[in-house]
Amino acid sequence: MSKILKKYQMDRADLLYLIAMTLIGIAIRGILRVVTTVDWEMYWDPWISDLKEMGFSYLATDRYDYAPSFVYILWVISKLPVNPMTAYKGLHIVLDFAGAAAMGGIVMEATGSRCKSFCTYGLMLIVPTVWANSALWAQCDIIFMLFIMLCFYELFREKPGRAMFFYGLAFAFKLQSLFIFPFLVILWVNKKIRLQHFLWIPGLYFLSIIPAWIAGRPLMELINIYMAQGAQDVWSLSIKWPNIYQIIGNEYFLLEYAEAGTWLILGILMCIMFAMAQKRYRITKEFIVQMALFFAILTPYFLPHMHERYGCLADILAVIYAMMNVKRFYIPLLHILLSFNSYMAYLSHLGWNEPSIYYGVWALMELGLLVVVGLDLWQYMMDPENRISRTEGEAA
Repeated sequence: MSKILKKYQMDRADLLYLIAMTLIGIAIRGILRVVTTVDWEMYWDPWISDLKEMGFSYLATDRYDYAPSFVYILWVISKLPVNPMTAYKGLHIVLDFAGAAAMGGIVMEATGSRCKSFCTYGLMLIVPTVWANSALWAQCDIIFMLFIMLCFYELFREKPGRAMFFYGLAFAFKLQSLFIFPFLVILWVNKKIRLQHFLWIPGLYFLSIIPAWIAGRPLMELINIYMAQGAQDVWSLSIKWPNIYQIIGNEYFLLEYAEAGTWLILGILMCIMFAMAQKRYRITKEFIVQMALFFAILTPYFLPHMHERYGCLADILAVIYAMMNVKRFYIPLLHILLSFNSYMAYLSHLGWNEPSIYYGVWALMELGLLVVVGLDLWQYMMDPENRISRTEGEAA
């Protein structure tokens, strides 16, 4: 604890800044907390009402299609003597602040700069896709993103076992955590993660479904709940996320492109991972963030049926990357802009009307960001100063 306090020694200006940004973050979320969205009315509110009526036995039903871990949270909320939406949004707002603190810790570990660390904390609290997700939309992506951030924090502290524990928790809440899974494979190839560490992923997921299994829901349904999610929302190849289907057309050859697109991204990922595994290079903190950001953009760019919110992980990784590489300051600015545009296309038009700027334009911008990050990754791997021999790699 004394080391942590020494690392984060603050002067008066630091303290005033942190207090001011915290109050601003609270003010933004306080204004938005009363907004009732379609998602709340269609999903969370009815689920909480059913949990109040049926109790824990609700978990035996197939009325919910989210991971049981999230439904356990709703079950606890259903028992509280407060307005359910207030409790729900309040929890996720608290997690916003925990995520901001985690982001500050990550940047501190990565750069050693207190200034950048404190700046990141404040930025995280005002990033539109963060406060809109929790306080406005009543969505729950901050849960898995917080665990992803803790994963990075532990990776930077060279604690791979703990890092994979937090990644396993992220997977137990959201399938979207797999967007960045390939970067963990590259770390394993470079002996930064052990094979047994990956057991946290299925292990924690299985532990998370046990209460629902005991309640009476069939085990295979619980194991396949993420597969069932993928079978929903098949009416469009891109559900308001600016990816390749917004360029080629997202309403034609739905079944064919959906299946082909899934295999396509798997093939692309395999090719990239194979190519990256052929070289040996220094695994720096900046390189780790580069990889994760690249895959966080790449995967939803080719996967079909991506939602508006599926760029949120790339949003926060872009902020970290910009803090480590100031020349790339425009990456989070542009990515958050196009991501928030997708949010508002849903939230402000009830999900049906088109935004003022055509999705194809944003999809081309996303492709441009993917190319920029990909070239950064390639240049790093090709730089002779970053290359190491196989003997050195095996020794490491």
